[in-house]
Amino acid sequence: RHAARVAVEHLIHLGYQRIGMITGWLKMPSARARLDGYRDALRMAGRSASDSRIAEGNFLEPSGYMGMKMLLHQDVDAVFCASDTMAVGAMRALHEERLRVPDDVALVGFDDLPISAALSPPLTTIRQPIRRLGSVATEALINLLDGALATPYHVLLPTELVIRGSCGAMLKR
Repeated sequence: RHAARVAVEHLIHLGYQRIGMITGWLKMPSARARLDGYRDALRMAGRSASDSRIAEGNFLEPSGYMGMKMLLHQDVDAVFCASDTMAVGAMRALHEERLRVPDDVALVGFDDLPISAALSPPLTTIRQPIRRLGSVATEALINLLDGALATPYHVLLPTELVIRGSCGAMLKR
């Protein structure tokens, strides 16, 4: 939730007015948390989070493509995608419409997958510590199987906004 809020706050700080979102599959807690972070950032900036600027995806590239096609009808000037994979699909939809990233529509993703830096333009994204996440989950599973884990616990790992070309920050400076 916090990381999604940071991503959208970045777009707000850059001056974007009509920020849309392509969510992950909303039956997943992580997708709902990212949507909540998007809404938090808009609310904190005194803006409404219009449902017409939210497209539900499923974390896969085709849903990013379809979500962007829908959001283009809502005149968005920036879009936060709940995964880098969906951002790839969104970028493909923009290119098909002969729209330029970030000149016409800015994009921010989530995950910092290796492909993100190789896109043209490179994708601004939220980096999460995937390896650390895997090791924490593995450790918890081992502790659970060994009987050393009696109660559920919550682990919050740090994230980082990685600013690249797709958000327009370099152009606005």
